Amino acid sequence: MRTRTLSTALAQVTERLASLGADARDEASWLVMRCLAIGRAVLASEPERPVDDADWQRLESWAARRAAGEPLAYLTGEREFWSLPLQVTPDVLVPRPETELLVERALAGGDALQSQRTNPLRVLDLGTGSGAIALALAHERNTWDVTAIDRSSAALAIARANATRLDLGRVRFLQGDWFAPLVGERFDLIASNPPYVAADDPVLQGDSLRHEPYAALTPGADALAALRSIIAAAPRYLAPRGRLLLEHGHDQGPAVRALLVQRGFTHVVSHPDLAGHERVTQGSLPGDLSMLRFETTAGRFDVELFEQESPETVANFLRYVDEEFFDGTIFHRVIPGFMIQGGGMLPGLEQKPTHPPIRNEAANGLENLRGTLAMARTNDIHSATAQFFVNLVDNDFLDHAPGNYGYAVFGRVTDGMDVVDAIAAVATGRRRGHSDVPVEDVVVTSVRRIAQD
Repeated sequence: MRTRTLSTALAQVTERLASLGADARDEASWLVMRCLAIGRAVLASEPERPVDDADWQRLESWAARRAAGEPLAYLTGEREFWSLPLQVTPDVLVPRPETELLVERALAGGDALQSQRTNPLRVLDLGTGSGAIALALAHERNTWDVTAIDRSSAALAIARANATRLDLGRVRFLQGDWFAPLVGERFDLIASNPPYVAADDPVLQGDSLRHEPYAALTPGADALAALRSIIAAAPRYLAPRGRLLLEHGHDQGPAVRALLVQRGFTHVVSHPDLAGHERVTQGSLPGDLSMLRFETTAGRFDVELFEQESPETVANFLRYVDEEFFDGTIFHRVIPGFMIQGGGMLPGLEQKPTHPPIRNEAANGLENLRGTLAMARTNDIHSATAQFFVNLVDNDFLDHAPGNYGYAVFGRVTDGMDVVDAIAAVATGRRRGHSDVPVEDVVVTSVRRIAQD
């Protein structure tokens, strides 16, 4: 029987992988080296080195699987990303060179943010898979506080193993869908490479992708579903001036930019990959978070929030804004010459469930002047809720003083007071036991953060 050597092994594997085209020789060389645990120097300098039967059988098995389209990384159990050797299995996507652009832009954006503060940057990687993005960032910036989330326990096991191998055990791993494991946390930078291929895209049936985890590739029929979900929720978890960076499909840049702008992000820009395709898009949360836009069925008005004077009330209100709580609520009380009230009732005067009341900040020294917003309270004069007043005239009835009600002022209308006046001019009556209710609903369609001019 003819002796099997490295040269015959390389020739047969190259022939077996001919369907890969110009890459066949390189793929064959890499496969032989990994399968036989030899280096390139040995492969080149010892062509007559014998290959025993066990190694030959394993090599033939690997060659057959690779020829069928199985990623080389799944055969070898490893893939290099950002010069880091990462363990990979069919439970995680194979890290790709395009995703290094996301790491590159995250490092640049994070450095810009870090230069403005002394505390370590808080970074979040959504859908971490093998941990590639989170571990690359943690490796490059050892002072950053990095958290990584994935819904797959199998993927997290791989990510944690990679963190251990790379001595990056400080990275925190959590299990859940996107932001679900986080409660009351905010990050300076969020990066994600979510699924963005439509379920009916033929590319999913290609030789390579059909071996990779389906749920990590496609969100379903709507290719933008995961991206849309992340963008919608991100402001609740970003700190002031925080940045969101997203990898996406080569033709999805315009749609992702539009979604970011619509959600109130500024400095929205897309970055091309080495092939010239828009591959990563990023946006920043407005720096001071002090401006809101109310869209209503009567028109639009903008509000400036008084964060310095009313920090707790503003934080409470922004919490509801970021949860889109006000969307679909109505202005349920109108008293001409006094105020309009909203923030807690749906059409039909159904009360919308709220968070527990917070401390009333009416003693902040602000007055209830025309155009200001004041936070309504419960019967407890020390409380404040989700409901708010927009003052139509200067008044001291709601100010904090002996004998007065003491409602906390936390903002003012800066544009669109004519819309507020139009709401105040609607006909009112008694409905379902409530007085001063508009006869026709004036609905708040949305309240969103906007950049300050």
